Amino acid sequence: MKIQTFSIVVGGPACNAKCPYCVSKLTGCTNGIKIGQKAIDINKRNFDIACNFAKQSGVSTVLMTGKGEPLLYKEHINRYFKMLQKWQFPFIELQTNGVELKNIEDTELIDWYNMGLTTISLSVAHWLLEANKYIFGTDIHLAENINRLHRLGFSIRISCVGVKNMIDDLAILLAFVKWCKGQEVEQFTWRPVTNISEDEIGDDTVKRSVYEWIKSNKVDERNIEAIADWFDLVPNLNATTLLTLAHGAKVYDVWGQNISLNSCLTRSDNPDDIRQLIFSSDGHLRFDWVKEGAIII
Repeated sequence: MKIQTFSIVVGGPACNAKCPYCVSKLTGCTNGIKIGQKAIDINKRNFDIACNFAKQSGVSTVLMTGKGEPLLYKEHINRYFKMLQKWQFPFIELQTNGVELKNIEDTELIDWYNMGLTTISLSVAHWLLEANKYIFGTDIHLAENINRLHRLGFSIRISCVGVKNMIDDLAILLAFVKWCKGQEVEQFTWRPVTNISEDEIGDDTVKRSVYEWIKSNKVDERNIEAIADWFDLVPNLNATTLLTLAHGAKVYDVWGQNISLNSCLTRSDNPDDIRQLIFSSDGHLRFDWVKEGAIII
């Protein structure tokens, strides 16, 4: 069995952004989170079981993510770091939109660095302030965040969701690649926004709202195909395939910039492959963000 990532759901549903394509609202599955839950509520016994399973399955990367914004739950992050120490995963990543970074002291970030945090994944829709504000509903000073985090020793991954009239074709994507190269970003991931099937919505009005927005604002399939064709063109003097990950995503080198083409809701066609393990503070370990029944413990 191949497992790419061990994801930890940090905190609760609160978020400081208003992304119209919110994956958390689209998937619906709460993953055991509760409003007002405290760090002490984390099921430590099952967390250790999950870590042991992840290690035995060859997982090298832990991703701290959330159904809301993880940085709003610093006490959860601190507790998870303490519990992770004995397991010695080589790579620990934290996913955030970066808005809350202005309220976190350098000393706190350095503490996380010393406890093993290697990479901070910054979720964006564009490199321009105005474009990101249109999607997130708030200012995201991307270049400033990158410069600060680099100064503190972190590696950066830019995680960009592609939507219509934003990063939605080959030319603008390659412009973003060049921008990332100029910022010395270590890793760049682009994912065209992905929808669920309409029969998964049911009577959920929130899901319906997100579904309809994505339906009207998704990247044109012809553009997605053109991007994939360019990256896989043989021979291509600009793009070199570096890796094919367990769930099918590919990692390329483009002009010296690492870039992965991915999907928000990817599932592997191989039943022996799992994109990620997903641990929730209530003790449940899942392997799918959408399907409620995808529970291991």
